[in-house]
Amino acid sequence: MSLRFLVVEDDPASREFARSSLAPFGIVDTARTLADAGALCADNEYALLLLDVSLPDGQGDGWLARQRALSNRTPAVALTAELDAERRRRLMASGFIEALGKPLSEAALRQALAPWLGASTAAWDDARALSALGGSDAALRRMRALFIEELPRQRERVVAALADSDSAGLRAVLHQMRAGCGFVGATALAGAVEALHAEPTNGEAATRLLRRIDEALASPGG
Repeated sequence: MSLRFLVVEDDPASREFARSSLAPFGIVDTARTLADAGALCADNEYALLLLDVSLPDGQGDGWLARQRALSNRTPAVALTAELDAERRRRLMASGFIEALGKPLSEAALRQALAPWLGASTAAWDDARALSALGGSDAALRRMRALFIEELPRQRERVVAALADSDSAGLRAVLHQMRAGCGFVGATALAGAVEALHAEPTNGEAATRLLRRIDEALASPGG
């Protein structure tokens, strides 16, 4: 059975971005208002709700509370253009399983939603890497070996920059990592890089990145 998702977003461009990002993983319904979202939830079962928290007819946290009172237990992820530590805390306390700041990249969105997308979390995507390298297996093996050789040093630089609260230094090493990920098919790692680059002080994003690096090192691929 296909997964079914609901995107609730009043901005047409943001709504289409979220819809197209989720489309490879299942059926995506969209709503512009909380009223429309409530009607869709009454008629469908969703694997995930992706919800802008400031909509023309109300606030997403209040809507979610009402949905919970109606026994709707679908996991819900908040989207907001104004996300700081205190706002994130309030949104998580109101029942959201995750809160994401806008704008964000497709890779960062998919990385954050991976546990609910049924998406592969394999360290390497050979098909994507081969496409980037013109189909050459030899080039892929060579590039991936070089990437893996450098990855422990990059991890050390990430850890040091995080410890020193050095956002500029952190972004420099993330930029370097991002350049290599596409050529070697490190799709999951690329998403984690994008997420931390967007929010260099986000502790959870940092933890996800280090976990993805360790997964890539533990499974270096062919």
